[in-house]
This record gives sequence, structure tokens and C-alpha cells, in this order.
Amino acid sequence: MRPKVVFNSAMSLDGRVKQAGVEADFLSRLDKYRVHELRGSVDAMMVDVDTIILENPELEARMAEGKREPYRIIVDAKAEIREDARVLSGRGKKILVVSKEAPPRKLEKLGKLEGLEIITYGEFAVNLDELLDRLYDKGIRTLLLEGEGSLVKRMLNEGYVDELYVTVVPAIMGRGNELFEKQLDKEIKLDLEGILQYGDQVVLHYLVKR
Repeated sequence: MRPKVVFNSAMSLDGRVKQAGVEADFLSRLDKYRVHELRGSVDAMMVDVDTIILENPELEARMAEGKREPYRIIVDAKAEIREDARVLSGRGKKILVVSKEAPPRKLEKLGKLEGLEIITYGEFAVNLDELLDRLYDKGIRTLLLEGEGSLVKRMLNEGYVDELYVTVVPAIMGRGNELFEKQLDKEIKLDLEGILQYGDQVVLHYLVKR
């Protein structure tokens, strides 16, 4: 058994994602509110270490009354995360997922951080199948996947993504990384579940066909 995985991201009309270090707001205030509510509705949020290094997010969530804080899960095979990363000092429980390639000295330092659990799966890369099984055993039934790095590609290729929310921003950037820039190993067919509109931005909600 594994959690249901929901992928959420945003792109410009020509399929580009916001670049790290760009100050201009990519999302409208209303869509930011939607993202916070989506984070608050799941049991856990998961990103790869590349997203943490480039953007240093706290992964804040707008919590419904009586709802517990979601886990923050960072997939980081070689324990490259900085000890002062904002996500590690934020609210809620954190899980750092590493492989056997992670240096013991770095893990010893990270292990002293309050509220951080470190788990090891895989020799050189994190074994996602074992990780998702473990998360399910911990009571995590819904998992929100964010970011645009290699983790997203692996999750799609290995068939772990069940739903997608993609915000289309009313802009043509003409440069920058594409949302699905790295070639997938297979075609993934989708069913349109709904379309949401927040001002000039449109959110496309898809279910992955099985």
C-alpha cells in the first residue's frame, strides 16, 4: 500500500517554470491561498533537495481548524541539505530521506536538529517504493509532491502520481526551464477532472488514467 500522490506546480503559457532568484510573483494571491489550503489538506508534503537548495522554502500550510500539521519530507540521497534550511526550522514534523551514499558526519549533525527524523532507503538513490510503503505505515494517506526536479520525473515514470494540479500563468516567458523538461520514459494519459479560475490564472486538475 502507498499514499495517494498529488502533484502541484505552475507554468507560464509557454510551459516555463519560475526561475530561482526571480523576485516577481509567479502566482496570484488567490492561487497562493489555494496552494496553502492544498498543503493543509494532505498528510505530508514532499520535495527533492534541489528545490530546497534553489528556493529554500519553508513549505507553509494553511491549516483547517483541528487539522494536524502535515509532515515535510525531503528526498536527499546524499544529505546535501544545509543545516539552516528554512524547512528544517519550520513547524511540523520533518523527514529527511537519504541513501547509503549520505556521509555519516553530515547525518550526525542533522540528527541533532529538533523534530527531524532521518530514514535511509537505497544504495545510491532513494528507493521510492520502500519509502512510500514506510510513509503509508506511518499513517500518511495523502502526499503532495512539489518541485520540478528529478524526483518529479521519477515519481511520474514509476507510476506513483495519481492527480495533478497545474496553474497556467498568463505570461509568455520565452526562456527558462520547462515544467516537464526531462524526457519521461512513457506516455502518461490524463482525465480532466476540473478547471479552476483565480483572476487571470487557470488551474487544470487532472487524474492519471490507470
